[in-house]
Amino acid sequence: MSARATTRVLARLAAPDAVLAPLAQGGFGIFPNNDRRRRPVGKISADEARELAASGAISNHDRGAFVLTEAGRARLRRDAATAEEGYQAQHHPIGSRAIVDPGGGERDVRAFEASLALKRLSALRDARGAPWLSADELAAAARLHRDWSTGQLGLVRGSDWTSAPPSSTARGAGNTREGALAAHCDARARVEDALAALAAPLRRVLERVCLHEQGLEMLERQEGWPARSGKIALKLGLAQLAGSPVYRRA
Repeated sequence: MSARATTRVLARLAAPDAVLAPLAQGGFGIFPNNDRRRRPVGKISADEARELAASGAISNHDRGAFVLTEAGRARLRRDAATAEEGYQAQHHPIGSRAIVDPGGGERDVRAFEASLALKRLSALRDARGAPWLSADELAAAARLHRDWSTGQLGLVRGSDWTSAPPSSTARGAGNTREGALAAHCDARARVEDALAALAAPLRRVLERVCLHEQGLEMLERQEGWPARSGKIALKLGLAQLAGSPVYRRA
């Protein structure tokens, strides 16, 4: 069974009380709410069912039927996250990004625009239509994202690790390059210090939403959280970040 077909089967089995039950004509059918009187919403062969059971994605239930396991749900969440990342990679606007070139200077190259997450954050609203995040929280998110982006500068594929080390003289390309790389390291250190002060769940929220631009609904599914709880966790995390010495607003 292809990866796409497997994901489709697991997604249907994630419906409430869904079972994978044997069919009279052979193979297995997917029945939501364990209602086997209705037509199945999907069918797979006996070999495909055995393959899913061997992988741990489904387990025996009753009368020869199978149900989705926790391992199957985890696999489904991973597949959904991978699909969302692929979508974002294809649909992000194109902008520019600075990298360190072999000569030691910085130059702009075409790259995916990384401000989509911040636009999403500023668009969040509460039940009354007022902004969900305060100015301090948005400023902290912007500083975190800016430091994270700066920390990525120069981290490009194709680096030549066999070349001679840069010059350590006070002037020249080597010194320029060392200064740029030092700034990148400092930015990465600020991000790590700020995130390390947060509780693990809040850190994951900020990393996924503010840095990797994951949607709140996807985050809630991956964490197994109730609807809209990710929005609350996001505000708590940004409130703590805004009050930290690293990202406190001047």
